[in-house]
Amino acid sequence: MTYKKTSKQQYAGHKPKASLAQIKTKRWGVVLYPKGTKPVVAEVKVGSSETIIKEGLGYKKPSDIDAIRKALEIKAKHELTRDQKAEVEIKFPNDRKAPVKFSVHGEQPLKPRIINYPSGWVPPEGILEDVRRELQNPKRKTASDVEVMAYLSSASLAMPLSEEWTRIFMYVTRNYFRSKGWKKFDGSMKFLDEAKTLREDDKRELEHLRNWVFEHQQKDLAERRKQVKKATK
Repeated sequence: MTYKKTSKQQYAGHKPKASLAQIKTKRWGVVLYPKGTKPVVAEVKVGSSETIIKEGLGYKKPSDIDAIRKALEIKAKHELTRDQKAEVEIKFPNDRKAPVKFSVHGEQPLKPRIINYPSGWVPPEGILEDVRRELQNPKRKTASDVEVMAYLSSASLAMPLSEEWTRIFMYVTRNYFRSKGWKKFDGSMKFLDEAKTLREDDKRELEHLRNWVFEHQQKDLAERRKQVKKATK
């Protein structure tokens, strides 16, 4: 999960429309901070991902730094799940002041994750958002067509799909585009007109893949819950 840009008010108590000063740094480039304060940069690491917050953070007195820390802690608890931990460093550009380091665990319930893609290729963010939306459904009993489409799209880059799986891939892709409002397929997309239906044996394979993806997500979820339970004993 990534950290989104947050208003200046949430972090440092300044009005959202407060004018900003700026300084140039070697490490972070241009850093923006409320006029009348000293600049602050927050580096947040969650697993292998890192987010730099370098806009709107500033302090006048030590208690302001404590307020920034508490805001970051609340943000992490609200955005991260229980098996995620944020390593945070609050730093002070062009100042010898020692950084403030702390870690915080997320507090949100664990949810199914997107399973690893075969070729390592990750679909575009728009498709990933649709997959994440599908994962939010607590009543789901199997993977959706968009999850299958994303998986097969990656698999096709690892090795050529068989004729059968190509038909299935075209079918779920067509369904996905139709769910986005496409009514006509022409030009380079005309080939999808041939994928309106599936043969009975193709339907069985598609259902098998939906169940396989879902089962792997549930196994991963169960393992993560076990790890969290063990860590909190």
